[in-house]
Amino acid sequence: MNTYEAPYVKGLPNWDEIPAAQLSNSPWGRPPDGLTASARLCYDKNGLKVRLCARESRILSRFEGLCDMICLDSCLEFFFCPQENDKRYFNFEFNPRGTLYLGFGTDRYNSVRQVLTGYRELFSVAPFGVPDGWGMEFSIPLSFMRIYLPDLLLEKGRRMKGNFYKCGDETETPHYLCWNPIIWEKPDFHRSEFFGSIVLSS
Repeated sequence: MNTYEAPYVKGLPNWDEIPAAQLSNSPWGRPPDGLTASARLCYDKNGLKVRLCARESRILSRFEGLCDMICLDSCLEFFFCPQENDKRYFNFEFNPRGTLYLGFGTDRYNSVRQVLTGYRELFSVAPFGVPDGWGMEFSIPLSFMRIYLPDLLLEKGRRMKGNFYKCGDETETPHYLCWNPIIWEKPDFHRSEFFGSIVLSS
């Protein structure tokens, strides 16, 4: 199991100083040549801050609706269980337009979609471009997570579980990348038993 140590930051993060988790596993077929992805995560007393980035020469970005299936486009995702012993997890999925699919539950079949009209402001959604690719920065406020997990604290040493993903089900070459390996016969990111360890560090 991979372990990612998320540092504590004061103010805006300097992403160049935050360690990168490489999405180097491709459990369901070879990805297109040149396609790579990485993730960075940090935290402060107010919540988590996430930066996802993909080198992807042929980007598919169509969906803008609250109920669209974002994973069919070029997509970057962060799934995580904020409390290590609680099987419920959030799945944040973004396309390059900043359109969000957000769910909360225990697995693919018991996940409830969260439809939030003001999500761009709530999560400080900030799409960005890079040479031959794209990325997404966003925040997950502690106050939002406490709606579901009232006793949640973000403190040094807290262990979470999660995974970072890159996919594109209807792109020119469908692909699936992940940070922590998944051993499963068909594409399915909703396999929390294969989440890695995320530790909030100093």
